[in-house]
Amino acid sequence: MEITLSKTLPSYPSFVEGIRRAPDRGYTLTPAQTATALKNALRYIPKELHETLAPEFMEELRTRGRIYGYRYRPQGDLKAKPIDEYKGNCIEGKAFQVMIDNNLCFDIALYPYELVTYGETGQVCQNWMQYRLIKQYLEVLTREQTLVIESGHPLGLFKSKPEAPRVIITNALMVGLYDNQKDWHTAMQMGVANYGQMTAGGWMYIGPQGIVHGTFNTLLNAGRLKLGIPQDGDLRGRLFVSSGLGGMSGAQPKAAEMAGAAAIIAEVDASRIETRHTQGWVGHVTDSLEEAFSLARQAMDECHPVSVAYHGNVVDLLEYAVKERIHIDLLSDQTSCHAKPRTADSGVGQQRMLVGADTSDIDALRTVRVALVASCTMACLAELRYATVITDEEGAAGFGCPFCSSCTACT
Repeated sequence: MEITLSKTLPSYPSFVEGIRRAPDRGYTLTPAQTATALKNALRYIPKELHETLAPEFMEELRTRGRIYGYRYRPQGDLKAKPIDEYKGNCIEGKAFQVMIDNNLCFDIALYPYELVTYGETGQVCQNWMQYRLIKQYLEVLTREQTLVIESGHPLGLFKSKPEAPRVIITNALMVGLYDNQKDWHTAMQMGVANYGQMTAGGWMYIGPQGIVHGTFNTLLNAGRLKLGIPQDGDLRGRLFVSSGLGGMSGAQPKAAEMAGAAAIIAEVDASRIETRHTQGWVGHVTDSLEEAFSLARQAMDECHPVSVAYHGNVVDLLEYAVKERIHIDLLSDQTSCHAKPRTADSGVGQQRMLVGADTSDIDALRTVRVALVASCTMACLAELRYATVITDEEGAAGFGCPFCSSCTACT
C-alpha cells in the first residue's frame, strides 16, 4: 500500500486575521543547500505539481526561513472533533488525529499556521504536506502495525503487534559534531530536522495545566527553603515576580495563587496575556507598573492571593521595584532561551529581547539591560538581584549587579 498526496492542487487557504504568525526564522542557506531544501519539500508532492509549487516553496523559504507548504494546510480552525468523527481502523489511529488537531487549534497553538504549538519553535511536524500524510497513515493504521515518524517525516507503517506502540516518533536528533545552533538552523531550513519541544512533536500538548502542579510545588518549596515558610503554611503576604505567559509559563500566575502568593508576571506579547486572561490563568491585566504593584500590595496586606499580568518588559518592572524600594520575596523567569533574539512590540515601544543571545552582539548588549532572574534566583532566591549589561572602553561586554557582590551568578 502506498500513501501519497493527491495530484489535484489544493486551493491556497486564506489566513484568519488576528491569529498569531511565527516570525521570519531567517534564510541563510547556500545555493546547494537551497536546492536540497526544495527537493526535500517536493518529495511529498506528485511530480505533475513540481513546476507550480517549486517557486511557491522558494518564496516561503526566502521570506519565512522555512518551507511550511501553506497550500496544504486545511482551511479554517483545526479544532479537535469527537473521536468517532475521524476515519480509522483502530481507536489509537483516531485518537492520534484528535491529539494532532488539538495541538494545532487556534485556541491552543502559539503559531497555528506554522505548526508551532508552544515554546516559540515547538512544532507538530515541519510542514503541512507531512501533516496530511501523517493523517492518511493514521486513517489506515491497524493494531498490527506501527507508524514511524522521524522529525515529522512519516517513514511508513511497519508490521508489529497489538501490545507494541502504535506510533514511534523521534525529533531533533543531530549527530554530535553538528549539534550546535548554526547547523541546527541549517537543518531546519533544509527540512531534515524538527524541534518538537516535548509535547508539540509528541502530539500530547495540554497547555499550562500540564505544568501548573509542578510550578505550584516549586514555588511552595522555594518559600519553605528560602523564606522559612512552615510545612503547613503557604505564601500569603509574599510577593512573587516573574516573566512569561506563554504555553508553559502561563501556569505561573495560577500556581502562585494556589500557593497563596501575590504574583506579578511580565509579558511583552499582548496576545499571550489575552489568551491567559480569557482562559482564567491570570486574574488581572494592566500596563501600569504602579497599578500592578498596588494590586499586589493590597492582596499582601489582606493576606489573600492575587495574580497580575503586566504588559511590558520585566526589566522595566524590576527597575520600578528598585526605584520604589519594593521587596520581592521570590523572583523567577520562564521565557524561551532557545529562541533567536528578535524585536518584540511591548505596546509601549519596540523592545529588543536578548533571549539566548550571543554576548558578542555588542550593539544589542549596549542597548539592552537584562535581568539575570533565572541564574540569580537560584543563588539568592529571597532577595532582589538586578543586573545591567555594561561595556568597558574597548567594548567588551559583561554583567554588573549593584546589589550583590557575593553572588557568583552576578559577578
